[in-house]
Amino acid sequence: MKLNLSNAWLAKRAAEEEGHEVSTGRTDMDALLADTKIVEPSPHVFAEASNAHVVAAEIEGPRTAFRMLIHLWRRKKGIRLDQLAKRADVDLAELIAIEQDVRYVPEPRTVYQLAHTLGVPTDRMLQLSGNTVVRDSHFGEEAVRFAARAESVEKLTKDEQQALEEFVKYLSEA
Repeated sequence: MKLNLSNAWLAKRAAEEEGHEVSTGRTDMDALLADTKIVEPSPHVFAEASNAHVVAAEIEGPRTAFRMLIHLWRRKKGIRLDQLAKRADVDLAELIAIEQDVRYVPEPRTVYQLAHTLGVPTDRMLQLSGNTVVRDSHFGEEAVRFAARAESVEKLTKDEQQALEEFVKYLSEA
């Protein structure tokens, strides 16, 4: 599994934690960065794409599906954002960002907590959220198909209910 974390992101998080004891099994940030394979978009990925919207769809499709999965699951259960935040033990502000900003990439811990709360495999949720690279084109297609079928309304339609259940089933089968 490769995480989509840049050196700048790691350094920013380390600075925010200054004065706090946080450990991932390593205490040397330089050694951690040397051991971590950072996945950053390479310029040729964009040069090879015939249209910029194709690349955007490949990147944002799963994130949209992640956002809609959280939103529809919450509506299905009839709970508010603050209730889900408490149930999943995640930050409410981050949960709001997840549901409202398709470009927002949540913290891996948040994705892990949400995966367990929703009963969906963590690795799939990390892919949907943009934290890991999606290598399965079928997975990306299913994510886009789900996002396209999920429209925001007060009550889940039968189609949304079915789309949500089918997508959760697909995520759980892998």
